[in-house]
Amino acid sequence: MRRSCAPSMKRAAPPETLQVNKPPSLVTTTGEPDPVVVELYNSSDNHSQVLKATAKVKPLPATSSSSSDTSAGRSQKKIHYTVVWGKITTKKHKTWEGDGTLELSGKSAFLRDENRKIIASSIEVKVDEIQEGCRLIVGSKEVELIERISENGTVVEKENEAEVAVKRRKSGKFSTGKGFRAPQVREEQTSTVRCTTVVPKEFIQVGVKTEEIAVDFVPLKMKVPPVEHQWKYNQGKGVISEVTVPHFLAKELRPHQREGVSFLYECVTGFRSIEPERFGAILADEMGLGKTLQCIALIYTLLKQGPYGKPVVKRALIVTPSSLVENWDREINKWLKGERMFTFIVGPNNKLRKYAQSPHIPILIISYEMLAKQFDELQSVKFDLVICDEGHRLKNCNIKAVTVLDGVECPRRILITGTPIQNDLQEFHSLVNFVNPGVLGSYAEFKNKYENPIVQSQQPNVLPQYQELGKQRLIELNNITSTFVLRRTQEVINKYLPPKQELVVFVHPSDLQKQLLSVALEFYEKNGPTAISPLQLITILKKICNHPSLVSSIEGNDSESLIKVLNDNLPAWNQMGPSDSSKLGIVEWLLESLIEKREKIVLVSYYSKTLDMFQGLCEHYNYKFSRLDGSTPAHDRSKIVSAFNDSNSDIFILLLSAKAGGSGLNLIGASRLVLFDNDWNPASDLQAMARIWRDGQTKQVYIYRLLTAGSIEEKIYQRQISKTSLSGTVVDQKQNLANLKFSDEELKDLFSLATSEEEQNCLTHLLLDCNCRGRGEIPETSSSDLSQEADQTSEPHEESRFKLKLGKAKSKKAKRSLKMQELMRWEHHRQPIAQEVLEELALHGSAEEIVFLFRNTVNQLTN
Repeated sequence: MRRSCAPSMKRAAPPETLQVNKPPSLVTTTGEPDPVVVELYNSSDNHSQVLKATAKVKPLPATSSSSSDTSAGRSQKKIHYTVVWGKITTKKHKTWEGDGTLELSGKSAFLRDENRKIIASSIEVKVDEIQEGCRLIVGSKEVELIERISENGTVVEKENEAEVAVKRRKSGKFSTGKGFRAPQVREEQTSTVRCTTVVPKEFIQVGVKTEEIAVDFVPLKMKVPPVEHQWKYNQGKGVISEVTVPHFLAKELRPHQREGVSFLYECVTGFRSIEPERFGAILADEMGLGKTLQCIALIYTLLKQGPYGKPVVKRALIVTPSSLVENWDREINKWLKGERMFTFIVGPNNKLRKYAQSPHIPILIISYEMLAKQFDELQSVKFDLVICDEGHRLKNCNIKAVTVLDGVECPRRILITGTPIQNDLQEFHSLVNFVNPGVLGSYAEFKNKYENPIVQSQQPNVLPQYQELGKQRLIELNNITSTFVLRRTQEVINKYLPPKQELVVFVHPSDLQKQLLSVALEFYEKNGPTAISPLQLITILKKICNHPSLVSSIEGNDSESLIKVLNDNLPAWNQMGPSDSSKLGIVEWLLESLIEKREKIVLVSYYSKTLDMFQGLCEHYNYKFSRLDGSTPAHDRSKIVSAFNDSNSDIFILLLSAKAGGSGLNLIGASRLVLFDNDWNPASDLQAMARIWRDGQTKQVYIYRLLTAGSIEEKIYQRQISKTSLSGTVVDQKQNLANLKFSDEELKDLFSLATSEEEQNCLTHLLLDCNCRGRGEIPETSSSDLSQEADQTSEPHEESRFKLKLGKAKSKKAKRSLKMQELMRWEHHRQPIAQEVLEELALHGSAEEIVFLFRNTVNQLTN
């Protein structure tokens, strides 16, 4: 019988036998002929001694037993991952039951819960295929790997992919997928055929993304904890870790943003105030400075790192207006799209209780409106960081949102606001008390110590000792708040943005507007405030300035009312058109010009009826437009903005409500914006006009502010740019309209029409006491006058975090305020305006309607 030759029956010869008895092989371990041996055997010389020496020197391949021992020893190394686990399910959106750790040892996997108890295990796990973010089945549980950790629980830092590729090249080990072999080159010769293997000297693995770090890149390293902080918060004597903002975020931050991230980090970690403890901050940068990106960089850094080895934050709460919820989610996905950072948006279909069951989602986004409805569920979740966008909504401590947020047990609070804090110290106290409760004491204490002396020092003809006391208290207040309030103006980013032209255009009122304005003022003069309140009259006058037809839509059944009198003086509806309002006539011509230039435009108004009028104009000319106002659902707003900003979209007009969408929106798809009417609060106008001149804008920007000359619109504008502005009185119209008070002198000035001579010369230009000819020149003003006026209107402390002006005794000679004086640094254009200027501004078709034009250019291009 023939003996079986099955592999299991063979006996492996000892290594010594193989080395002595087996002749040198012509074939290498890779299956290819050894070129050295082939050459020696084909030679006529006797090289037996050389071959023997070669066989002795040449290392033998490792035996299977030795290699298996090595791999077994290597696979026994334990690897740990933080995971989330749950039941095995085929649902698309899985709900995880808890956090845990996964321990890999060889081919075995052990799933432990937060108490280190093994709840599932599995064998035959392919360790080489496991990486962060993947999902696998362990016993009866499905797990998702979050990040790799060491045995003591600290996060294992990832190596830079470029460094990994270099190490692989040097070691000769490549992850080449399905048995990659280097290309072979055949060389034909006359005597023999030789096959040689050509291996490139530097091989770059296909599919590995290498992130190049610029030579001049400076890592953004956070401050090391002070000794006092370590003594108080690191009693376990943990290792002091270096906290660094990841490169993919740090490289996108501009200098002022890097400063902002460092400032916020020091505030929320308590570095800036150890005794007493303060963890709150107010980021009060102006619009367009990238406050959202600064907060995202901070959130991600704190979720991954901490000064004492462990991350500072596990869950973060972002509270924002409903119109900005989608914007926050989009920005987080934009900057953290490669980091598997999940967000949860609370909505009608996404209840807060679901988030409580999803520990793997670190960021919760909720609107102020939804916050009040989810108060009970919010108490069941522990947050480590709270960020409130458009935080000036919290200036009234009695609203429900403040009550709910105060109930969240989280000392790390960041309040974001782009609206400057002006003149109202009670509101300022509310904001400060929210982020750092008790830092300024109760409001009664604050009022006695700070508010009363500061307000008293602003009064005219105040005694020197009271003025000095107000200065001291203001400096003291600034010294306290400067440790957690950061404000920068837009000048820090002007160099990164394209040129911008700001235009204040004064237009003639039409004949119908003059008639209606006179009728309204005569009615008030005859009947007084008993027939109509001053506030109602102001609203009617502003509507007439927009277009006379708007007053016909105001309901009024009283035959003796002003509305009835005005409607009696209106022509038939079909007899009115754009020419009955010079401002609307300019908009009509501007749209016609821009559709030829293929430029997009945003039309902004505070009144929904004015937006209806714009909509009718667009429909009449078949212009493609979108509309965003208070009636627009929150989930549709981001779609409208994205479609409008899309360069391939044929929508070139956006009708925007200044109240509903004037803040927080980036409308960089447009290069022109028209503010059709104005508000008492200058900050509201500035918010609306800043929508198109923001990061990402690539085209030159034109911003038009249209005002009816000699009307109440011009009077409001004058108060906005003068230190006698009523914005401190009317900060929030919804809350303060009932308390709005005007002196008789103010009412007389507001309810007066300019004479024909004043209208032709522009009241605002006359107020400047400017002697220029109005031919586009910038008036020459002596530096001594400017410095003198600057001294009289400047804030008392250079580092003031909110704008307050100390009072001065009235002088006999009236002086212009510094803000008003800034118009002396603008170009002044009087009728007739140069044709090339009008063509550049796309106003050449409506030159006759313009009375006066102020123009200011920012970032002007130089040849």
